[in-house]
Amino acid sequence: MALPLPTLNELGTPRLWAEIDLEAIKYNVRVLRRYIAPSQFTAVVKANAYGLGAVPIAKAALEAGASGLAVASFEEGHELRRAGIGGRILVLGYVSPDLAGAAVEAELTLTVNTPDLAQALSRAVQNRRRTFPLPVHLKLDTGLHRYGLEPDQALEMCKIISGLPGLALQGLYTHFASGDEADPSFVLEQKRRFDHTRDLLEANGFYFPQQHLSNSASAITVKEARSDFVRFGLALHGYHATPEVEAEARKAGLFLKPALTVKSTVVRLSTLPAGETVGYNRTYKASEPRQVALIPVGYADGYRRSLSNKGQVLINGKRAPVLGRVSMDQIVVDVTDHQGLQEGDEVVLIGAQGDDAVSLEEVAAWCDTITHEILTGLGRRVKRVYLG
Repeated sequence: MALPLPTLNELGTPRLWAEIDLEAIKYNVRVLRRYIAPSQFTAVVKANAYGLGAVPIAKAALEAGASGLAVASFEEGHELRRAGIGGRILVLGYVSPDLAGAAVEAELTLTVNTPDLAQALSRAVQNRRRTFPLPVHLKLDTGLHRYGLEPDQALEMCKIISGLPGLALQGLYTHFASGDEADPSFVLEQKRRFDHTRDLLEANGFYFPQQHLSNSASAITVKEARSDFVRFGLALHGYHATPEVEAEARKAGLFLKPALTVKSTVVRLSTLPAGETVGYNRTYKASEPRQVALIPVGYADGYRRSLSNKGQVLINGKRAPVLGRVSMDQIVVDVTDHQGLQEGDEVVLIGAQGDDAVSLEEVAAWCDTITHEILTGLGRRVKRVYLG
């Protein structure tokens, strides 16, 4: 009979891993809570906490004083409940009415934007003989034109929900389209539209004890839009959406700690003769002999193909540029100017090493994308290692 194989955690150093500093997460929660006071802090852990692990990140955020959590889907909220995580979990996105019973069972707070979902939730509450009403939130479309209600739709939805047993209107919110830009004018316009609709609802007898508008960027750039609580996602992990947001944070004395470091190892050292090429389609050709190192990471791990002939990594605290195309599982980097390298040396793809750092923002700029996409693109083959 075959012996059971050890788990990956019981084995040696993986080919590629992400170190996630939970103490940095807690630090970011604490400094951001002070920064936005008296508004409260909600930790957005959707998309597996931006790729870093929803359950450990959620636990760390709550330990540091987050007042609640937010996710994008029922499935994400259900995962947190199965892990034993309590407190408010707000689902920001669409939930099918056929999941209403499971959502009530899991004590999830849903965004209700259709009569079908409201009616299904009411039936589920009654079927489970719940002794207190289920809180629900409404989302207003104030200019982003994604999920949400127009003002007249919001009034009709309030009337429907208030007429259904077992439901209670708790939250009203919106989402800004340009909170990460230097010009706050459209954020303020969206807030004006939000306030107008809220006033309309209150004039008809509908009140919301929880109102929330801002995400990480707009909480920093437009203080007057914070309201009762702020939904922090990117900043929770120690990053800013744009240089403009980072400049505003620094101006206010707000310095966050990046939580992520992505590492690998050198698995081959070799000499590339003059005239030889590297990788698929031979996009790099050596004009003179080069020393090169092979790193076992590729676009299947989230190291994007757009980093071909553009990205840089750190080895022994010194930068090494990517040569040729990023392939599915491997990259080649130039280490000609590095001395004393050995196979097995540690490589940093994102994060600090020695006196230098390859920042997440820098990698995103090389890829002509946003930091969120780099984070959430970390592949399932990247082992997550939690520190602290």
